[in-house]
Amino acid sequence: MAQGDNLNVFSGPDSISRYFDPDNLPPLPLLELPSKLNPLRNENVRIYAKMLTAHPAQNVKALPALNMLRHEPSAASKSIVEASSGSTVLSLAMAARALYGNDDVCAYVTNKKHPDQLRLLRFFGLKVALYGGLAQQEPHDPKGIMSRLRRLAKTDESISYLGQYDNDHNWKSHERWTGAQIWKQIPKINLFCATVGTGGCITGTGMYLKSQNPSVKVVGVCNAFGDPTPGPRHFPGFESSNFPWREIIDDFEDISSVDSYNMSMQLCREGIIAGPSSGEALCGLIRYLEKLRISGKLSELADMETEEVSCVFICCDLPYQYMDDYFDKLNEDKFPPIINKILLSCDQDKYNESWVLKPIQAKQMLSCNGQGKQRLQVCNHRSCRGQLSCSKNRTSQTTFLDLRQRKDFETGHIRRSLSSPLKDLSPTMQDVFGNTDALHKLWKGLQIKFDGGEKILGSKKLAVIVLCYDGEISQMATSILRAKGYTAFSVCGGFPALRKSTMSRGHSRGDV
Repeated sequence: MAQGDNLNVFSGPDSISRYFDPDNLPPLPLLELPSKLNPLRNENVRIYAKMLTAHPAQNVKALPALNMLRHEPSAASKSIVEASSGSTVLSLAMAARALYGNDDVCAYVTNKKHPDQLRLLRFFGLKVALYGGLAQQEPHDPKGIMSRLRRLAKTDESISYLGQYDNDHNWKSHERWTGAQIWKQIPKINLFCATVGTGGCITGTGMYLKSQNPSVKVVGVCNAFGDPTPGPRHFPGFESSNFPWREIIDDFEDISSVDSYNMSMQLCREGIIAGPSSGEALCGLIRYLEKLRISGKLSELADMETEEVSCVFICCDLPYQYMDDYFDKLNEDKFPPIINKILLSCDQDKYNESWVLKPIQAKQMLSCNGQGKQRLQVCNHRSCRGQLSCSKNRTSQTTFLDLRQRKDFETGHIRRSLSSPLKDLSPTMQDVFGNTDALHKLWKGLQIKFDGGEKILGSKKLAVIVLCYDGEISQMATSILRAKGYTAFSVCGGFPALRKSTMSRGHSRGDV
């Protein structure tokens, strides 16, 4: 037996291709739901999630992608195209690299897709070709995107269109792997449920299960018409499928997108990380079981020995790429509140540790700015009192902007610095970033102050070192100035640290 079969370790030049092969992996997990996710547990119903998300590609389409590519070796040297914006084309891209080293995969995607999903495709190295019109098109519409791709592949020998909606190796992958695994894991299964997109998963899995036990019920779950959840289709968009689903699927349920997203979120919160189509499958399963319970037919599904009804549904993909949709679909009260939410309206500019200078770095900056060797000196000369800046001539290309209050500036400041007191800033203020109200108030003060930045600071060609009492608020001031195009810095520890550093160098009292 190969090392990968024993210890789940894959090495050598074909390590990734073997890693993607289900025959080299343990069965994907089958996980029973806790009672809080199974409202029929007291009716002897046990519900299991088949975690196809645990495959290396983390989605249900990994199996058909692998199987279709294996049966189309010419795809190794062609440009692979697919009408998909999610799991199928992502899995094709990963499997094509793993099997053939082919990174030429193009996703044909509706122009209504969220920019984040387009970025996801490009992140995985896929080319993206947009099409207009209806987002989810009927697979056999002669004017639709899938028909156009079929025609393209027929007329251009450099193009490979595997066609997930027509390719029998789609559903046969689930007959070979998903159905066989479930039967091995739970041979007393009574009901199998999956959403219906291409129909590959439900057809192939259902076919295998019924071949082992014809009494197994198979329930397909579709989108409510005009209310799409990503992945599944509404029944009219699926009905034309050429897969042999009619002899496999016993019943259908339609589920709204809101219910699908909400159930997905509940699964995730209990540790079963799964996307909205997985929530749709579970909702459809529970609705079907409730109908049986109400009609008094639920017990007809039960195993004669255990008197239990064992059900399996498919977890298809992960929730992360749909996060915006969860917050668009579900009410705000479904989510915990954000504490200190006011901070989302302030202090949003970038911070960078390299913009915080040590006192010695501030002194070095003054002496290396083209003005020759200069000493950083502290001043408390009487002539500076009542002035907006130090009375000593400013000849440096570095501006020191002092945000401390005027009386503190007059007590001592860096020579040639500008005084620009920030309202409400106090030397007794502690941990300003932990004080929400104070932080917001000081940020607003800085915004007002810097709206006319050039009136205070002059040209943006000058470097700016911002000083305060402890270095904290000057960090925020630095981030604001950087966002406005200034080369700004703060000093760790603020003016006191800079003064201490200056005094420790043995400067005479005349410098103070």
